[in-house]
Amino acid sequence: NMVRLRFPSHNIIDEESGVIDNGSEYTVVIDPIDGTSNFANGLPLFGIFIGILKGSNAVAGCIVLPAFGDIYIAEKGKGAFRNGQLIHISTTTELKNALVCYGIDGHQEDPSATHQEAVILGDIILAIRNLRTSNSAFDLAAVADGRYGLSLNRTSKIWDNVAAHVVIEEAGGVVTDYWGKPMDYSNALSRAAENYTVCAGAPALHTAIQGII
Repeated sequence: NMVRLRFPSHNIIDEESGVIDNGSEYTVVIDPIDGTSNFANGLPLFGIFIGILKGSNAVAGCIVLPAFGDIYIAEKGKGAFRNGQLIHISTTTELKNALVCYGIDGHQEDPSATHQEAVILGDIILAIRNLRTSNSAFDLAAVADGRYGLSLNRTSKIWDNVAAHVVIEEAGGVVTDYWGKPMDYSNALSRAAENYTVCAGAPALHTAIQGII
């Protein structure tokens, strides 16, 4: 899932995590199928993430939604585009008018964690227009082009976030962890197994949802 780019005489490859370390300052972070369960069950709500880090900073991203023929591309400071057209985050400023997507997984190893998260999710549902979820790249792409106001997830990996982070920010959005703290991509190659959380979307909606969380 992660490759650090250069053209050296040798690579250091971790076959278990899918990490290749070439010693470069750039790291490519790839999720070849995000929404694997959807894909396996014949649903069109899946995608491909390709993100680039320079050091610990997300600087470029691409989201591909093959079933829809959509390609989202963004580079730090240069805007975000879907199929070559400039896109922008939702202009909705109130949660009651916003569609919000929320990816949630069950934690059989710790049922209380799922129950606690479901309580917060209930409060969120009561505050918004309605809830949506595909738990896939589709959700984050729909935030970037303004169809959804926010996307949240407490169970993800680094490769679920780097590409979308750049696309959403360049579209005018805010991207943090679930609790509103900055995303941390430092030492990316050593974090393949680490859980990531995310709260991403329109600035005013992000502020409002953080109040609920």
